[in-house]
Amino acid sequence: MFAKHAATAIKRTQPSTLRRFTKAHHPAAAVINAHTPDSSLSSAAWTNPDPGSEFTVSSKSGFLPRRDPLPVLPSYFEKLDEILHEMPILKSDGTLGLLHTGQLGARVERELPQYDVEFVFDKRILAALYRDYSMLASAYLLEPCDIQFRLTRNYGLGRRILPANIAVPLQTVARRLGQKPCLEHSTFTFYNYQRKDHDQSISLSNIEPIRKFSGCDKEHNFVVGHVAAARHTDAVIDASLSILEAVQSNQRVEFNAALRQYSTAMGRVNEILAQTLQGCGDYASFRTFLNGSKAQSMFNRGVLFERNGDTEAHKYLGVGQSSSPIASLGTHLFQLSQLSPRGSLPCNDGVDLLRAPNVRSFLEHVDQQARNLGVQSYALRSSESSAEYVLALGQVLTYRYRQWANLRDSVPVQSARDNAAFHAYLDVQTSHVRDIAKLVSRTHASMDGESLGQSVRTRAESVVHHAEMVHRSLGRILNDAEPTPLPVSMIAY
Repeated sequence: MFAKHAATAIKRTQPSTLRRFTKAHHPAAAVINAHTPDSSLSSAAWTNPDPGSEFTVSSKSGFLPRRDPLPVLPSYFEKLDEILHEMPILKSDGTLGLLHTGQLGARVERELPQYDVEFVFDKRILAALYRDYSMLASAYLLEPCDIQFRLTRNYGLGRRILPANIAVPLQTVARRLGQKPCLEHSTFTFYNYQRKDHDQSISLSNIEPIRKFSGCDKEHNFVVGHVAAARHTDAVIDASLSILEAVQSNQRVEFNAALRQYSTAMGRVNEILAQTLQGCGDYASFRTFLNGSKAQSMFNRGVLFERNGDTEAHKYLGVGQSSSPIASLGTHLFQLSQLSPRGSLPCNDGVDLLRAPNVRSFLEHVDQQARNLGVQSYALRSSESSAEYVLALGQVLTYRYRQWANLRDSVPVQSARDNAAFHAYLDVQTSHVRDIAKLVSRTHASMDGESLGQSVRTRAESVVHHAEMVHRSLGRILNDAEPTPLPVSMIAY
């Protein structure tokens, strides 16, 4: 059903038509050409604008890259590779790195050349450079905040200027890939793993992070858990497109089957995250470096990129403020942004704009099609579809609730201003997750349970029971200035 991607990053791909994913000729990394789908395709089909990109969306790899990320840069970038290897607070050999001693900034300013990346055309190398420069930029800018936080539990201020030896190549690589010059969730996770045994599949025991900030077990679990979970997003993507196609063609049986496929695949994703993210807990040891330069007190005036005459203050959301495209997909597919427009992360806060062109195009397509076709209203016209919709929403709720719990477990700084900003943001996310739980209960209440089979009815009732618990608990948290911790396992069904 799907065609293979281009064999190399620089080889031009001729147009070909597929049922769901189609290829389009793409002569430059940052240019997305308009496409003309075959007349036999339904409007629910999607065209991959850049099939040769490493950052892709497919039934083969899901949201993971087309090929395993490049773990080591070419020898030309030897000094960059060396600094990144020495960067973590705790290095792989157990010794202390540059971020522990606060020497990263001086090392970058003194030793890092301003590499010329204009000659790089291999997209696998470009993707690795984007990962490495964006992580180095985050570490350089936030190194003073991490030191201050370890001493006082207060972030203080980050560095105001990103030096040209990071800023220029980062902006160049980002432009060539059609992305923003900042650290994005998928770059830190999905494009930051390597297999221990290349002959074995991606699994929790067979992968490890390539680049690290802290080097602690919690950071390892965060990256490895997201990658291992994303291995199952091929089925999530396939089910999502099947849902749209079934609604458009008014195929109720296929629609219900696609919802079941989505629930099963997301169930696998949630199971893996339950195993790994419970081990994250307080991830303050590396979370400092996931902050962005937008709406953060440590960058109250943004960040200046040092280059010829550039005086623009750059402001981007960080990984700590964004989320995986898996969350975006569920939000778009089931039209959840309309629940609480102010807090429907990641739809209304600009996070999707930071994603790679292929991922951004796919999510925009799903959002537009779901709105045009009315996926939610279609599901509610049948009791069986409503039940399957409840089960699918239950998996979305589990995923989003776990994100919320990890956000809440992150340690806010102790200044009054930052605590106020953190809790205001947390309240918005709390309200949205609570609204999803409310939608689950409302959908269940509107369907005819007597017409359903015992198995479906029992599973739907279990999901609703947990949703109601979440709704009540988050309601208390919104009204409680100092709420008690709420365990992630509460809805781990």
